[in-house]
Amino acid sequence: MAPKHDGRAVIVTGGGGGIGSAICEEFARDGARVAVWDVDRGAADAIAAALDGAGAYEVDITDSGAVDAATGAVVRDFGGLHVLVNNAGVSRVGDHTQDLSDEIWNQSIGVMQTGVFFCSRAAGRHMLEQRAGAVVNISSIRGFSPNPGRMSYCAPKAAVLMMTKVAAGEWAPHGVRVNAIAPGVLRTPMWDRDAARGAVDEPRILETVPAHRLGLPSEVGKLVVFLCSDDAAYITGGVHTIDGALTAIPAG
Repeated sequence: MAPKHDGRAVIVTGGGGGIGSAICEEFARDGARVAVWDVDRGAADAIAAALDGAGAYEVDITDSGAVDAATGAVVRDFGGLHVLVNNAGVSRVGDHTQDLSDEIWNQSIGVMQTGVFFCSRAAGRHMLEQRAGAVVNISSIRGFSPNPGRMSYCAPKAAVLMMTKVAAGEWAPHGVRVNAIAPGVLRTPMWDRDAARGAVDEPRILETVPAHRLGLPSEVGKLVVFLCSDDAAYITGGVHTIDGALTAIPAG
């Protein structure tokens, strides 16, 4: 089967690890040229070095100037921009609302809400001019299914869902599509760290998820690649859940 993204230029934020690196790998496998964005240059370099035609970019997505500059650099380096995946995130689990610090709140909103806006705005300007492009925002089931101790995570992930719908409605007449993906529990380094420190109860989660397993980052990556392909040309403004039916069947 011919690659669906052959030669297309793709930005993946937070591409240096976890879900992001899996998304980068799936795009590269499908023929895309991937710009790996990460605040950790070493992590971005490591992923880019393993992929044909990829490039690494150290970008703080909470800095609008840095985002604009990096977007321009990708367009120059790759000769264009066809796909943006807003994946970068942070996980702060445990503190309930009354104990949540300004630092954690500001960092979470900065990366997972403001950063998504900055990147979408920068990429959107280019895509609208060329009247083609696809954006996928990685939200979470916690954007619509709340969880105690996750105020600073649930709030920006919920905002991303509405941002997706607003941008999709604005940009559809101009040939630019915007979708969101809401993963459930996945086997990522972030998850493993939370489980190791007791912030999440993995055995209980495995009993709760109807599929009785954690999802894989590669499964999210394959869904992202599809949504950005021409096969999904009429799909925009949607929230696509991938969670082993965790939110499909109410607990208890």
